[in-house]
Order: sequence, then structure tokens, then C-alpha cells
Amino acid sequence: MKKSSQAILFCLCAVIWLFPAINIASAETGPEPKVVINNFPLAAADVISQNNQVYFSLTEAKRLGNLTITWKNASKQIFIKDGNTSLLLTIHQVTAHKNGETIKLGAAPFIHNGRTMVPLRFVSEAFDSSVFWNTSTHTVFIAKASPKLISDVQSGSLSIARSAAINLPRVSQLTKSLEPSWEAASIKYYFPKGAYDRFIEVNNNSIGYYQVSKNIAFLKWQALIGDETSTENNPYFIKRNLINETGVLPSFDSTEFASFRYMPQAGSTGYSLIQKDNWENAIFKDASLPQARVNQNYIIVNIPEE
Repeated sequence: MKKSSQAILFCLCAVIWLFPAINIASAETGPEPKVVINNFPLAAADVISQNNQVYFSLTEAKRLGNLTITWKNASKQIFIKDGNTSLLLTIHQVTAHKNGETIKLGAAPFIHNGRTMVPLRFVSEAFDSSVFWNTSTHTVFIAKASPKLISDVQSGSLSIARSAAINLPRVSQLTKSLEPSWEAASIKYYFPKGAYDRFIEVNNNSIGYYQVSKNIAFLKWQALIGDETSTENNPYFIKRNLINETGVLPSFDSTEFASFRYMPQAGSTGYSLIQKDNWENAIFKDASLPQARVNQNYIIVNIPEE
């Protein structure tokens, strides 16, 4: 009995040592995990959970940045390079090399249904991506902002910083994942006056509150907008009931917002400053967007009064 207990303890310690930052082991006890790289959800065929590891297909690793990937069929080796970082992995081998340094993997890469599957956490973090595991929604979020987004968030231009903020990689640790129930005719953003690192997004019947930290937009609160009239909501500019709320929303009762309404079909953004006592009568002015900004989803504009 003593030997059996020691063996169990050893196995548990091994799992904790291998995966201290992301509890991938729990992925084996439920459905296949979902993986989102920089706001792009991967197809189910590109994700596999086995051997207490989550793997993703090598082709999807390119979403981590400007990676150069080379496959050598004779040696079954994978070379991945980005800037000053180079990675060498070998199919069915638990030894990898990063910039020439030998590293022991928790499990080896392999080929499945014609796809080369590589350890998600190891490869992502090797190229300076952040990995987050949401146990409740069984989702892995991989986040790595592009150099342009990082530069623009820090640019000092309020409209550019805000546009970058809404395009940063998003991560949710909320217990639910709520999606709008129909396609957006317009998307609304609300930033506290003078701020770029906090915003509310209204996408048809879905509303979420984000906080920007370390070049990642963290979803802190979310709800669906119902059909019934309500007069006591936080935030004050939503006059219908909120359902399926999850997370924590700060009180915005006395907050003045820079409000933006992006209309994709028109290629323009309406803007105004709103307060609780005047928001229903606020006059929105329209600003046409150059196609280059539309293509980048840089849809936040300057408000002269701000």
C-alpha cells in the first residue's frame, strides 16, 4: 500500500512539474479543447489533446508571428525560425533544440491525418507568446500582439491607441462564452473619456467589458442583451435587460464615455461624447474611414471635443 501511494504521488508531482502554468491535464477528462490564437479559433482538426498535452498543427503555428517553417522529410525534422529565435523539433523525439540549447519535452511531436502536430505550450512560449487555459470553457488562448499593435497602443494618439486596443489578442477567464446571435449591422465601442486601456464593446445582442494589460485585452465581464425594457442598468446606455451575466463590471454611473458606432456597410464611424443625463439626446457625427484603416479594423476616430 505504501509503494502504491508513493507511485501515485510521483505521477501527480510529474504532471504538476510539466504543466505549472496551464492545466492541460484537465483537457483529457473532457471534450477536445478549443484553441484561439490571436483571436482566431482553430478548426477541430488542428487540435489534439493526448499525453497530458495539447497539440496544434504546424501550419497554424504561423499565426504566432512571422515564422519561417521548414520540413525535412528525410530526418523528419521541423525547423521554425522567427527573428533571433530558432527551434528544432523531431517527430517522435522528446528532445528539442532552441537556439542550439537542448530542451526535454513533455511529449514528442507526431503526424496525425497528414498534419504535423506540435506541443502547443512549448512552441507558443518559445516564440514569446502567452498561453492561458480557461477550465470552464475548455479553451486555450494564445496571445502575442504584433509589433505594430504594441507600437500603436503606446503611440500617444488616442484614436490610434484605441483602434489598436480593440484589435489586441483577447483572453477570457470567464465561466461562460457568449456569442452574438446574428451578424452585426453595426458595432459600438465605449471608452471612458481620455482612456484607451478600458472599453465596452456592443456587438448586436452581446456586450463585453475589456481591460488592456501587457498588450492583451482581457474580457472581464460579459452579458447578452434581452428584449425587455430596463431603466436600472450598468452601463447606463443599455436600456434593455441583461441576461447570462458573467464576470465583474465596474460602476460606470458617473462616467463620461467617448462613444463610437462603426457601420461596416457605410465604411464610416459615428462618434460622440455621452453622459448619463444626455446620452439619449447625443448627436453623433460621422467620419468616413480610408479603406486602409477599414482593412486593419482601425475604426476608432478622433473626437475634437475630447
